[in-house]
Amino acid sequence: PLEGLETEGQPPGLYVIQPQQKRHQGSDKGYSGDDVDPEEVLAVLQESITLPLEIPSGEEVEDIIWSSRIRLATVVPGKEGHPDTITVTNSRYQGRVSFLGPSYSLHISNVTWEDSGSYKAQVNLRTSQISTTQHYNLRVYRRLSEPQITVNFEISAEGPCNMSLTCSVEKAGLDVTYSWISREDGADTAREGSVFSTSWRPGDNALSYTCRAGNPVSNVSSRLIPAGPFCADPGYPLEKASTSFCLLAKGLLLLLLLVILAVGLWYIQVQTRCKTSRMKTFRRNRMKLRKKGKPDPSWA
Repeated sequence: PLEGLETEGQPPGLYVIQPQQKRHQGSDKGYSGDDVDPEEVLAVLQESITLPLEIPSGEEVEDIIWSSRIRLATVVPGKEGHPDTITVTNSRYQGRVSFLGPSYSLHISNVTWEDSGSYKAQVNLRTSQISTTQHYNLRVYRRLSEPQITVNFEISAEGPCNMSLTCSVEKAGLDVTYSWISREDGADTAREGSVFSTSWRPGDNALSYTCRAGNPVSNVSSRLIPAGPFCADPGYPLEKASTSFCLLAKGLLLLLLLVILAVGLWYIQVQTRCKTSRMKTFRRNRMKLRKKGKPDPSWA
């Protein structure tokens, strides 16, 4: 903690302390102490993110200390054309961090789940001997894949067909919201939640539904799901297009197997005929030699 007295006529948070000690200054532009809410930063898993840092104008920076739970790196700006001195002290960030000029903002590549959490940048200024600190809270999310739909329905003898549509996203993670969108009379109607229940009777409008899933870094939608066909035809497949493709692929595979079998049989027949022809020729030649009184070539 800093020691000193708050003097009259000076802004709150500015302390006068003993020589050779630094003063701490807070402001409304992100330079803060521990009593200021950290800046929220959103990152995408396996992508890059930058934690922006502001340096007070007209000030000469002595060094910048970046920390995340423990010290992450120290940056000492170079003087008079000399290169900056950057020391990464946390091995987990080796090869993944850089510092973007002119303010030396922290750039993290190939973000991992472990990178989430609190960060702090302490800027020590040489000219005014002021230390400013900026806090961050990094949250990491995964980009969502296309939602998957599960349909459950029950057809009663005289009543309506009751349907339940469930929307889910593989490896969704945290902070995922779901909503169902239906279009009726030219207007879209939205219902919140991953599960949507509805009913349908023959003669009702054939409504279709789309599930939308979102998190702070992405929004995705499913394909249209028609309500009527499931109830009108209990055998209606959810993956109709995929099923048709599978049937076509199976038919082509069966045709290919039949062609291979036919070619194999033809080849066997050709080989058999060639062998039979050679045997007949050999027998005729042997008979001719016997009639002429010459020895059988098979005795040679």
